[in-house]
Amino acid sequence: MTATAQPQAALHPHVHIVGGKAARTATLLLLLLTLLWGGTFLWMQLGTGSLREVLGADAHVASGALFLLVRYVVAVPLFVLAFPRVLRRLDKAAWRAGFLVSIPFALGNGLQIFGLTHADVTPSQSAFLTSLYVVVIPLLTGLWTRTWPTRGVLIGIPLATFGLAFIAGPPTEGLSVGAWATVASALAFAGQIMVLDRVSRRVDALALTFTQLAFTCAWLVLTLLVTPGGTRALAPATVAAAFTRPTFVWTLLACAILATVIALAIMNRWQKELSPSRAAIIYTAEPVFAAVISIAVGHESVTAWLLVGSVSILLANLSAAFIGQTEPT
Repeated sequence: MTATAQPQAALHPHVHIVGGKAARTATLLLLLLTLLWGGTFLWMQLGTGSLREVLGADAHVASGALFLLVRYVVAVPLFVLAFPRVLRRLDKAAWRAGFLVSIPFALGNGLQIFGLTHADVTPSQSAFLTSLYVVVIPLLTGLWTRTWPTRGVLIGIPLATFGLAFIAGPPTEGLSVGAWATVASALAFAGQIMVLDRVSRRVDALALTFTQLAFTCAWLVLTLLVTPGGTRALAPATVAAAFTRPTFVWTLLACAILATVIALAIMNRWQKELSPSRAAIIYTAEPVFAAVISIAVGHESVTAWLLVGSVSILLANLSAAFIGQTEPT
């Protein structure tokens, strides 16, 4: 998942649906949101590829961290312009919550884009592997509360395992470094959603998003400072050289404007018009859109194993999210 705030449907799967025109509008706009999120997988892979032409072919961590840093540095002032009242809502609670949420969020983003810097991880594979957070959340919740997983989770585990193993073809030597990093990003995003569920109840949503973005920028700077070649990546001359690359510029702006600011505007305004369960069904379209976009532009091709693995992971997510869930009291 690539936005700065994730749906909490896996934690609270059933509430009353607000009906009527607002619900229909929300459905269409959230589908647009998943389309934007789906595009980020290809955009980030193209953008980091352009950065490695500047930083070096082996600069997987530095190129990913720099792309994310510039993306969010651009997005923060744009977010303030889109939501000017956010600055009046900042308080200690918002900064504390943003700090806590930013830790797994920055980690998840970093691992995800690190995976995408490897040629053997395609945008569609990355999207479906990242979506495994839907299965991971109820497992982590069960461990935390010492409760047995639901029937849907137990069904989803073998489906997800099969999809994970076969999405790139029959396993021969195991998953690659890039694939394992992407799976780890799903764990980090699951942790983010769980932290978000605990800290966001009494914090303004816009203020939380702003502080989360701000702390994420700080984590990315720290990552570059301790990463081999990262200091050179932060040099003004290097950043200036990156902005001479058209691919870097347009993918960066697409991620910052479309997939961050506009996506957040849609999510903050319209997700509340639907139940989390209905929103969760819509959000499962994100990896599907990622695959369609990547294939449509010729970046990757359809294979039987991609279809088998993707469908298996999608069924695992839907099973974990909905089968065996009970209505809240």
